[in-house]
Amino acid sequence: NKAIVGANAFAHSSGIHQDGVIKHRETYEIIDPKDVGVTESAIVLTARSGRAALAYRAKHIGYELTKLQLDVIYSNFLKFADRKKEIDNNDIHEIIETSHIYKEIISA
Repeated sequence: NKAIVGANAFAHSSGIHQDGVIKHRETYEIIDPKDVGVTESAIVLTARSGRAALAYRAKHIGYELTKLQLDVIYSNFLKFADRKKEIDNNDIHEIIETSHIYKEIISA
C-alpha cells in the first residue's frame, strides 16, 4: 500500500468515510484520482460499510432502493459480509434477489 499511488489509495471501506466520499469526494480525497492514473474512487463493501455505501453500489448496478427496502437488504448484507471479506456486485445481486422483498424492488 503506497499512500498516493498504491492500488488502495482511492478505495474506501469504512462506513462514515464512504458516506463522506459519496456526498463530497474532496472531503477525503485531496488529490483527484485521475491525476495519478486512477480512473475513479472505489467504494469497497465490507462488514464495516454502512447503508449509504450499499445503496450507492446497489444503484450503480441497477437497484433503486427505498429507505425501508434498504433497511431489509442491509440486514441481509451484514450477515453475508460477516462470512466474506469483500462484497462484489454479484454478491449484491444475490443478496437482493434472495431477499423476501425482491419482487417489490423490481416492480418499482
